[in-house]
Amino acid sequence: VGRQPNTGKLNLEAAGIEVDEYGGILVDSQLRTSAKSGNVYAAGDVVGRPFLASTGSAQGKAAVSAMFQEVATDVAECDTDDASCTTDGIGQAGVSFDPASLASNPFAFPIGVWSNPEAAYYGLTLEQAKARGIDAGEAIALYAECLRGLVFSPNGLLKLVFERSTGRIIGVHICGDDACELIHFGMELVKDGSTVMDLNTSLFSAVTYHEMYKIAAQAALDEAGARKRRAAAGAALAKRNRKLLAKE
Repeated sequence: VGRQPNTGKLNLEAAGIEVDEYGGILVDSQLRTSAKSGNVYAAGDVVGRPFLASTGSAQGKAAVSAMFQEVATDVAECDTDDASCTTDGIGQAGVSFDPASLASNPFAFPIGVWSNPEAAYYGLTLEQAKARGIDAGEAIALYAECLRGLVFSPNGLLKLVFERSTGRIIGVHICGDDACELIHFGMELVKDGSTVMDLNTSLFSAVTYHEMYKIAAQAALDEAGARKRRAAAGAALAKRNRKLLAKE
């Protein structure tokens, strides 16, 4: 089940290139293989997960840069006291594209699942944040709480994970229509260090799913009121769904 690198007939062992149990070419942080010559690089699906066009393209660029020993100029610096900042991987530093770095860095790239409904996330979960010693909270906005969701697709939610002391957003998780599109705005919020207070004072166009970002921010600032609003929206949605089922 799933995919695996199509490397079985390349006779890689003759060049001293090692592969993993699935046929994925093993590379170091510079995407250099174990070839005896030391000048063979690999990128894309042949190195294994995450099997994405976006990361494959980024790996190709990084491999060529490594071949010609270009010095990365987009390396971000982290505060040593910032537990959510990752200094390795494309999300924060932009220098390590090998599978191990991508897999270990929750800020490397947004994850999208084109299912029905769609699901997408970027950054930390509440559990990951707490494991890093961050006093984090989470705030939810239902699709049924925004006008577009209520009219066109009420089933779904958007969740923000944020640092309680500063309000800084450190994770975004979405399940519902257009989740794989919406997550890119969430990614920029996390990378820019935006806070729930920033979102709360922002004005979003009506009849857009992006309104949920502000609704979730308001939930972070007024948890009790948000629970009441979600309960009311959920009850109305359940009633609506029962009526639709009755007509079938």
